[in-house]
Amino acid sequence: MIHKIDRYIIKRLADLNWQDKELVEKSGLSKGQVSKLRNGSVEKLSAKTFYLIITAFGDNFSFAIPIVYPTLKNNNLKIFHPKRRNTFGSLMRKYEISENSIEELSAKTGIAEVRLSELYFRQGALEAYELILIEKAIGRKPGELFEQLYGGTL
Repeated sequence: MIHKIDRYIIKRLADLNWQDKELVEKSGLSKGQVSKLRNGSVEKLSAKTFYLIITAFGDNFSFAIPIVYPTLKNNNLKIFHPKRRNTFGSLMRKYEISENSIEELSAKTGIAEVRLSELYFRQGALEAYELILIEKAIGRKPGELFEQLYGGTL
């Protein structure tokens, strides 16, 4: 998904009358990384980098997400329809307690099950838009999972 982190950074630097060095100091990102982000030369925006930038500016996610991902709307989520089951499968459904499974998140967010498995069980780098979609799919407020992952509340 295409991000506009460069527009967000330029806007917030101007709003706060900051130079890149203030963002570098407050975010912990390198000068080179901030420069690349501001210049729009970073294709994939990691969830952690997104978190560090938002928190460095002191913004909330509800403010930043529409600027950085203007095409990411609530209607991006799909309705999860479990696979049709036979009589036995229907009987067993009442004994299942699974919620927000990889299969369900994939159906709701459009993120492939293989990609979610990579994120859950391997070293896949979580992109910001993926975490935003997952937050929406499980009914969490914007930034809640970011804060739990990167804000030290795990």
